[in-house]
Amino acid sequence: MSWTHERIEELKKLWEAGYTASNIATELGGITRNAVIGKAHRLGLSGRMKSKSKVSSVSIVRKRKMPTNRNSKIIELSTSVSEPMNPKTFAEIKDGLCRWPLGEPEDLDFKFCGRSSSDGMVYCSEHHALAYQPLNQARQKRTTRKRFKVG
Repeated sequence: MSWTHERIEELKKLWEAGYTASNIATELGGITRNAVIGKAHRLGLSGRMKSKSKVSSVSIVRKRKMPTNRNSKIIELSTSVSEPMNPKTFAEIKDGLCRWPLGEPEDLDFKFCGRSSSDGMVYCSEHHALAYQPLNQARQKRTTRKRFKVG
């Protein structure tokens, strides 16, 4: 059905009386709740949101969490002195030496760490600790569940 002058007047009267949009749609017949809301909005009828009375409401103040950057890494610095870096070029690097890159590969002075590494390892102990971080608890549980899933 279309909006006639009589139906618009009835809408205004029911709206001002405090009827809900669903009740108005049922009362007018042949239109939906959303049609009533849309027409009330286009007519500029007052909104239905009632402000909270300060006497009856209880306000809860929640502390905001400080935003954390999940991509930031915490690097622990050790005070122990280990073998000094012995930078090597790609041509000089061989088995048993750390292959941790120093600088950018496209730079002319690009080198590798060059410290001695354990058998079968490609990095020295310090760079190995940086490269192979332990799994966090949630990720570890997830992989454990998948591994032992039955059925």
